[in-house]
Amino acid sequence: MRRLVLRTGGSRSATKTARVLLIAAAALARANASASAATTQLNGTFTVLFPKGHPASSAPCPPDAFCGVGSLVGYGQATITIDTEDFQPIPGSPCFAVMRTEEIAPTSQVGILALDEHGTFCRPGGSGDSHASPRSYGSPGRFHLTYTIDGAASTGTFAGASGTGTTIMIVAGGVGVWTIRGSLNTT
Repeated sequence: MRRLVLRTGGSRSATKTARVLLIAAAALARANASASAATTQLNGTFTVLFPKGHPASSAPCPPDAFCGVGSLVGYGQATITIDTEDFQPIPGSPCFAVMRTEEIAPTSQVGILALDEHGTFCRPGGSGDSHASPRSYGSPGRFHLTYTIDGAASTGTFAGASGTGTTIMIVAGGVGVWTIRGSLNTT
């Protein structure tokens, strides 16, 4: 093992050089420590099929879950599942305030990414106020949500992750399409 020894000899320029070298070494150590944390773009698209009279799921999703299938850039094929969801009417509006939690699970089984989301669900035009029968099917709608990654609830590669972004989900008939865009910070 070699040891670096700085001999300043008492001159001012040598002392400055030593100080500059120490500052540079400290900066390099900080850079190496933060290099282990990676920030990437979270980018995924998922589709759920829920044809009339059939469960709201798509294989390989569990049959009892509202779950979509698609891909997550950098992780490949994945599923997205709504774990909890709450709708509250927005006074004076045909829209609803929405809060929900979702999990994204790459099929490579590298872990689960947990998202906490809030935003709105609206139907285009006056379709939310239509006089259609309660048994009508296929009314279109759009979710516009903001997500925050829940690193404590995430597992595997995503454990401790953080980040924010948007989730747009458009539903019509028996199809729902999610798009997720934002940041993903992993350690």
